[in-house]
Order: sequence, then C-alpha cells, then structure tokens
Amino acid sequence: MLKNNNVAVIYFDDMQIVGRIATVSCGKAVTPLVTVRKDYSGIMDDVFTDREEFKNTFSAVLTEMVAEINRVPAVLYIGVPNQFCHVETQSSEIEFDRMTKINKHHIQTLWDDAQFNTEHREVIAKKALYYKLEEYEDVLLDAVGVATIGLSMVASVITVSNELRPLINSTAVTRLGFADFDFVCLADAELFMIPEKDRDAGCSLIRSDFFSTSVANIIGDGVTQLSHFNIGMGHLVSEIVDNFGLDYESARQLLLRATPTYEMLLEETYTANGDTIPAGIFNEFIAKRINEFGNRLSNFDTARVVYLSGGNYDQIYGISSVLGNICERRFYPCRDVLNGATNYPENTLNALIRFITTK
Repeated sequence: MLKNNNVAVIYFDDMQIVGRIATVSCGKAVTPLVTVRKDYSGIMDDVFTDREEFKNTFSAVLTEMVAEINRVPAVLYIGVPNQFCHVETQSSEIEFDRMTKINKHHIQTLWDDAQFNTEHREVIAKKALYYKLEEYEDVLLDAVGVATIGLSMVASVITVSNELRPLINSTAVTRLGFADFDFVCLADAELFMIPEKDRDAGCSLIRSDFFSTSVANIIGDGVTQLSHFNIGMGHLVSEIVDNFGLDYESARQLLLRATPTYEMLLEETYTANGDTIPAGIFNEFIAKRINEFGNRLSNFDTARVVYLSGGNYDQIYGISSVLGNICERRFYPCRDVLNGATNYPENTLNALIRFITTK
C-alpha cells in the first residue's frame, strides 16, 4: 500500500494520452486533483505514427498535471496498452518427504524453479495465479501455512519490449519532480473492474481501442493470456465515411447513435452535424460489421463470461447481446466498482489508481 495517498498515473491508447493525479480513500473512492487529456497522432498496426510527437505530447500532459499540484507523488505510473505487453504462464512444483507446512521460502523455491523467457523484454509484473496441493484438486490463492506433501504453483509474468522505455522522456519525468516511473499493463489494472466471483471462476476481458482490440484471459487477480488484433472502431468509422459520404466526426457521432439490434421504420433517420442518413440502412450496415468483428473474436479462446472495456466498440448500443450471440458467451460492460458507471476514460483512470494503491 502506498504511504502517500496521492497517486499519479498516465496512460496512452491509439488516439490519446491521459494523465491524472488523485487522492484515494480507504474505501477506494478516487478524488481527482487534476486530469489532463490530449490527442496525438496515435498508433496504427502496433507502430507509433510519430514517435517524437508522442514524446512531446506525453511531456506536455505531465507538465500540465504537475502545474496544478503542490506536492508531486514520488512515482509516476504509466499504463501500457495491451498490444505492447506479453504474458507468459509457467508452472513449478515442490515435493516433501513428509507432511510439511508451507512457508515463504517454499514459495520462493517455486518461483526460482519457474523458467520464464524474458530475453529482450522488461518484467513489469509477476504473480502467482494459484496453487494446488498434492492431496486435492481444489486450487488455492494462497498456500502459506497449509500442510501438504507436495505443492504446485501456476504463475505469470507480464513483460514489455525493451524498446518501450526509451520512448518515455525520463529527463522530463524527473525534472517535473517525480523520482521514478513504473509501467503497468492496462489489462492488469482493468481486471479489477470485474466482480471478484467472475475473476475467481475465470473470465475474459476484451479491450476495444480505436484501431486495435486485445483479449485477456483472467483467473483471480492475474492475467493468464493476452492477445490482440488490429481491428477497432476507427476502421468502422472509416468505412462509414467511405460508404455514406460523411465527414469523420459525423461518422463517429452517427455510429454511437445507431441501434443495430432494432428494426427501423422506412422514414426514420439519423442526423449529425447537418448530415442525415436512413436509419434502417445505416443499422443494417453497422450490424453486418459488428457480426464480422464478433466472428473474429470467436476465433480466440475466451471464458464463458466476457467483459468489455475501452470506450469504443463497447459503447455501441446492443453490442453485448450481439457479440454474446455470435461468440456463445455472456458479455458485460466493465463498471466502476463503486458507482457502477461505464464512463471512459474515467473508469480506466480509476482502475489504474486503485490497482496501484494495492501494489
């Protein structure tokens, strides 16, 4: 737990960089002190469109954040998009000659025996997902103090490419008063928006960014698998522009007004920025593209229960039921743990802050 309840986080996605400094109460309530949000040229196909612009925008967000704060937190936590993270899971086991009570040294032995491939990658998180006793099939989240003749552990590490750290202007970070910075995988933080009962049973978290989608499988408090593909709502907006002759902003607004699960009357229309299109034709177009997106998702190994985050595809009306029918899964939106809201990027910021206060 952090000694100082002021927390500084910043994260970036395909289109924007968002930073916040906030205070956290013991009841997990987050009180923002300052929030800064800036667009930048973004990420396409896992590549920064303009690396220098990213660095400059990142520094500009930080500068505005600290300008309104008297005391800067010691550490800046940086939320890393899931497509830049890699999850590896390994198992290890230990056997005893007689019934033995497990202690921290036994757990460390299990970690020492777990062989992870982290060459050319920086470890940003490591976690024991669960333990199994030799005598039982049931899994345990903590084994210290339990007596057994044998124990196995399934653990995971999250890494990022060594190329990511040079993208962060460390000089700017320290100049602004931070002693250091740490990386946090967004999936590792956002999973805490999911109810504990679903996490313990095993579930999946799909994050829809503007030009990419990530799929994380989760057990308990950890990510067991992380995949992604480069399809997002931005591609659908571009198709709307091309097929309906709209400008980009009108296409975005109309997409979020669409109700693709409803049949519309012939005379009904949607309007944005003075542009009007037939609602029925537009809904049919959107429904077809959502089906294509769902079919792509169905190729991934996901749990029976799936949660959506990211503020893009998950904001389209009826998306949970459509994807649920295609993938034969139950889809739910991620919600704030206190107020049940589905606001983005508010939920991601709060999830990052709450996750950090438990580290």
